[in-house]
Amino acid sequence: MSLVTRARAVALPAAPRRPSGPMDVVFIAAVSVLLAVHLTIFLAVLTLAPVTASEARSLALVQLPVEVARILVLPFHGLLLASLFVLGRRAAGRWAGFGAMLAVLALDLRADPLDPVYGPPTAEGGWIAAALLAAGFAVLSRRPLLAAVLAGFASGFFAVAALALPGFLIALALTPRPAGEPAMRLRALAAFAGAWAAPAALMQLLWSARLGPAGWAERASEFTAEFQPHPVLPWLEQMRVLFAAWHFDALLTVTLASFLFLAAGTGVVRYFVVPREGEHGPALLRVLQRFPAELWAAGLLIVFCSAWWGLSGSTTLVMPNLPGLAAATPLITAMAYRGAKWLLTVNRFWALCAVLYLTGLILARTTQLLFTLVSAFRY
Repeated sequence: MSLVTRARAVALPAAPRRPSGPMDVVFIAAVSVLLAVHLTIFLAVLTLAPVTASEARSLALVQLPVEVARILVLPFHGLLLASLFVLGRRAAGRWAGFGAMLAVLALDLRADPLDPVYGPPTAEGGWIAAALLAAGFAVLSRRPLLAAVLAGFASGFFAVAALALPGFLIALALTPRPAGEPAMRLRALAAFAGAWAAPAALMQLLWSARLGPAGWAERASEFTAEFQPHPVLPWLEQMRVLFAAWHFDALLTVTLASFLFLAAGTGVVRYFVVPREGEHGPALLRVLQRFPAELWAAGLLIVFCSAWWGLSGSTTLVMPNLPGLAAATPLITAMAYRGAKWLLTVNRFWALCAVLYLTGLILARTTQLLFTLVSAFRY
């Protein structure tokens, strides 16, 4: 930058701050109520929920009182909400971030009768892993090595979280870089894998020292069972289990899901069709690079977790997929808001469709959250 350019930059007046308006007050009030509901659900589950089978196994490993183990999850719950808000805000503004936080507890965590998750405090390692993965998504584009460390620790708390690693690597490979630097891209991928492996290995060493070889092998068997011969749940039965986990009856769930994915698909497509400044390389690569790296990582985690669960033969949905359900699926709501927000600008017909959809989405998500709130006091 020349001296003249610097002088001009200094001489330019700072952009005026946007004055606060009624929508700012509405947003602050909405976020305050949402955080109060989250805190109420957390404290109700913390004090009232019985110890589940999965929680009992975890408590036997860490040898902590149940109240202490549950309250230690609270800062991670806060980290999860903050990370989802940041990711949603990047995608489509602050209301998309609000939608992501609203969607965290839209899923009926108690949907699995044999192994229920009463709430974030009883999920323990699964909720901690989800928080670390969401934070990893949020910092991936700016601090990739920090994202790798967070994802590595997440896999130590919940083994299935290791499925996030391929998604992170693919997202990093698709991150735009200056032309003619393939060697730098390979070094970045190797550095990410190394930064992920160090905390992951450290966590396994700690578990091995804590449990002994036999206990460590027993804990690992829950993950390695996937590679052993086992019956696979038919696809239609998988869909029945899936749709039974969203509070509403199957027909209403399918209808809402259809609108959700149509709107979210519109939000995703908007990324791919709008060219990015300074694009270079093959056409397909240019298009793929338009999608943000953090959303690639989150989306691929959903894909890999879905494939893993589909091949597992398990009829338990929530606990095996908890990191992906809590860290990645709320971003579908943020993408849906992004799609609806764009439809508002197309014409009057699509603007009306967007308004109707957003109204339905808010009502559905709020109702689901209220169901979760009421359930937090029932045992």
